[in-house]
Amino acid sequence: MGQSRFPRGRRADAIVAAAAFALDLAELLIRAVGHAPSGRMLLVAAGLAAAAAALTARRRHPVATLVIVVAFDLLRGALAGSWSDSISTVSLVALYNAGRYLPVARGWAAGGGAVALLAVPVTVRTGAGGLADELLTNFLVVVVGQLMAAREELTRRHRAQAVEAAVHDERRRIARELHDVVAHHIGVMNALVGAARTTMTRAPEESREALEAAERTAREAMVEMREMLAVLRAEDGTDTGGGEPATAGGVAALVRRAGETGVPAALEVSGVPRPLPSSVDRAVYRVAQEALTNVRKHAGGARATVHLRYAPDAVGVEITDDGPGSGPPEEGHGLRGMAERVALCGGTMRAAPRPEGGFRVAAHIPLPSPADHDAGAASPGRPR
Repeated sequence: MGQSRFPRGRRADAIVAAAAFALDLAELLIRAVGHAPSGRMLLVAAGLAAAAAALTARRRHPVATLVIVVAFDLLRGALAGSWSDSISTVSLVALYNAGRYLPVARGWAAGGGAVALLAVPVTVRTGAGGLADELLTNFLVVVVGQLMAAREELTRRHRAQAVEAAVHDERRRIARELHDVVAHHIGVMNALVGAARTTMTRAPEESREALEAAERTAREAMVEMREMLAVLRAEDGTDTGGGEPATAGGVAALVRRAGETGVPAALEVSGVPRPLPSSVDRAVYRVAQEALTNVRKHAGGARATVHLRYAPDAVGVEITDDGPGSGPPEEGHGLRGMAERVALCGGTMRAAPRPEGGFRVAAHIPLPSPADHDAGAASPGRPR
């Protein structure tokens, strides 16, 4: 189907103009037939048609439209005499238009001037008794137009704020991803390379194993970076690389790598492992990853335990160490990013020193029922 020659706004203006003209013409015929000369009626009808035609430009030229319409309405009042004692529908539309499409000050000035002029013929015909009602009615039309303009401006601002908030959230999400991937893997590689340097002369075999582990870590970092970039480009949640997935199932590899970098760690799993929503899966992995990174950075020599708990309606991950941790935690990008991830999944996270010594990070994330999760996975169109 071909594109219309006229923009949508102009078509709407033409419809409004035609409707206003039809109402005014109907009123003219009802009031004037049998009471006014036909020639004068034709002149009044022609004036109404010209005023209505001006309404087709009401959005682009609101002041010019108002001037033309008021002029023709005054002419109509002079020609019609006693059988036309009210403002025309075309003029009401022009007054509304002044409030709707002009800035507030200009709208009041133009609308107020038009209202005063349009009140003159009414006052002449009916006396001062009907002046107050006429002024009030016409001013209310201008006010309605300004209220509609204010409503549209508020809607526009709310949309702009929503877009700004979405951009801000996206930036924070990207910052979390970059921190989780880059900081963790670079920290691991730094520890491995440092270990290789210190053992290079006295234990070449251990040095070679450390360098091989650093090489594997670098490859894993590249895989995760590619996955993250693919998600940022496509936002379709598909995995595009190999290597250890950033899921709860990959926590065992995290624990193994922690041991290779000097943090003795153990994994405990309670409950029956089950498929998790992708956001929850990734959150569990990132919490364990960041907590183990913090153990290596802040509690050198400590032993760590990662405990995965699967329940029918929730999943939990707890990381504890026996290091010298004490006092409230310093909330850097890592802890803040973990808490944000868990909160986005509807869960809670706590990070604090343990009374018996060491540090504890625990996250609890509620899960949908298995039936709900299966239904969501089977419905491609369902938002995730």
